[in-house]
Amino acid sequence: PVPITGRIVRYPQRQRSVTMGLVERESLAAATPSTIWDTCFAHMKWELWDPDVERMEDVDEGKGLVEGTTATFIMKKESGGGRLPITVVDLVEHKKFTFKGSIMGGLLKFIGTIVLEEKGDDDTLVKYTFGMTGLVGTIFSAFNSKAVVGGTENGLANIVKLSEEAQKK
Repeated sequence: PVPITGRIVRYPQRQRSVTMGLVERESLAAATPSTIWDTCFAHMKWELWDPDVERMEDVDEGKGLVEGTTATFIMKKESGGGRLPITVVDLVEHKKFTFKGSIMGGLLKFIGTIVLEEKGDDDTLVKYTFGMTGLVGTIFSAFNSKAVVGGTENGLANIVKLSEEAQKK
């Protein structure tokens, strides 16, 4: 993972409800929304920016990131290992999308949302929200909040770094 550097803006974790803790982070990237989208998301190789993902499987590379896309996160051993199937919803190209999934019969559910807000000619505010729900997800988040927060922050920092490097090319 890339260390958090640059223009990361940190906000305290906010609770959305008693059963669901969402980690919400945002950062300004010196890159356009289309550069961020094409560099980090469109090709479905999220292991390039997500520090917890070893690789993606079950990806239709011909389709890429579109509404209804499905894939499987193969998690790194130090991030719990295992396979996490996801579905992409609420997608507006170059603007936002949500990925969500569940395992263990719904006892562990997770949801992540990326929102890209254009701020001037070549700057974009990148918002990344991630959380877990369900009986196991809520307990996992509570006992591993440092890892969940760190994964979200490092993922965001990597998105910004990769996008800014691509924008300079």
